[in-house]
Amino acid sequence: MDSLVAVEKEIDKALDLFENFYDGVDQNLNKAIDHLVSIINDLTKIESEQTFKLSADDSISMCKEQVRELIKHYSDKHKDLHANISKIGKAIDKNFVADYGNMSHVNLIDTVEKKMHLNEAICEHLLRSGHLEVCDTLVEEAGLVKKIDEDKKRPFVQMNYILNKLKEKDVSPALDWCQINCQELKAINSNLEFKLHRLRFIQLIQQGPKAQLEVLKYSRNFTQFANDCHKEIQRLMGSLIYLNSGLENSPYSCYLGAELWEEIEEEFTKNACKLMDLPVECPLDVCINTGCRALPALVNIVQVMQQTQCGHILSKDELPIEIDVGQNYRFHSVFSCPILRQQTTDSNPPMRLICGHVISKDALTKLNNSGKNRIKCPYCPMEQAPGEAKQMLF
Repeated sequence: MDSLVAVEKEIDKALDLFENFYDGVDQNLNKAIDHLVSIINDLTKIESEQTFKLSADDSISMCKEQVRELIKHYSDKHKDLHANISKIGKAIDKNFVADYGNMSHVNLIDTVEKKMHLNEAICEHLLRSGHLEVCDTLVEEAGLVKKIDEDKKRPFVQMNYILNKLKEKDVSPALDWCQINCQELKAINSNLEFKLHRLRFIQLIQQGPKAQLEVLKYSRNFTQFANDCHKEIQRLMGSLIYLNSGLENSPYSCYLGAELWEEIEEEFTKNACKLMDLPVECPLDVCINTGCRALPALVNIVQVMQQTQCGHILSKDELPIEIDVGQNYRFHSVFSCPILRQQTTDSNPPMRLICGHVISKDALTKLNNSGKNRIKCPYCPMEQAPGEAKQMLF
């Protein structure tokens, strides 16, 4: 982030210089042009007077000198602009590493099966984002016709169609989808259908008194939500008071916010993905974003390890240090052993003692180095046999 800020400062500085440069050029050139035009007009009107000719010659000479000075002045300024532009390139070179070749793991995707999984992930991303034609091309070229057939594509096609309609503020396709999947939506306690009816209700109110009968008829759709959303339904019915004057300057103006449409798009995506047993965020997006967050730290680690002649950073299943990628990208619980002060791994899992305290397997092994049949918990007087410890799964 600091690298981006440093480059952004240089860019902003260059843009300010450009703006000032062109503003000054326009003003001074316009003045010089106006001056020349006035001299030409005067010469045209009076051609016989010798005194005027002399003064006009002086004016033209002065004008020429001013233009020469302007050219020299802005030529020097133009050189300064190029100097500032070169500083942007230097800032980019200084703050960003251009070559990430040493960060790749050559044998990471070395089998046909792994390549197929990667292509499937890319295809799923393309389907979710609505790039159906690109997905079809990749499916054909990667030989995934059997893996990603029309049945698998159909829910994504429908999801993207509904999202596009919601962007156009048309809730009808989404409501039809809710009717088809009503049982599944009830099972996950979704209130998507109510929110869609609420948006449609507000749309009808915005049409004014001419839609009064239609609004009252449409309000019957809220009957099925009376038990769970009765307060919100009462508030919606109260908005009918402003049917004539409009909701813009009423206590119900919050129903006109664009954020409600953004919220319904997000809500629909969550529900659709849940019914398809998919995560809300695309796995490929998550991987790329996590990698981008971790990349600066990884570059620094590689540089240090190369200087100390250590092995490659990706030669093992775990990194030598913990990299913070943000809370949004943490999907698994982390346990650090309170005895050895190190994070547990698959080969060194957390172990629960009979007293309830949890330590790492390596710590348990060290406690049992004496070869005795019983070990004592490092936190309480409880004793137990080493084999009585149970592996914990988070």
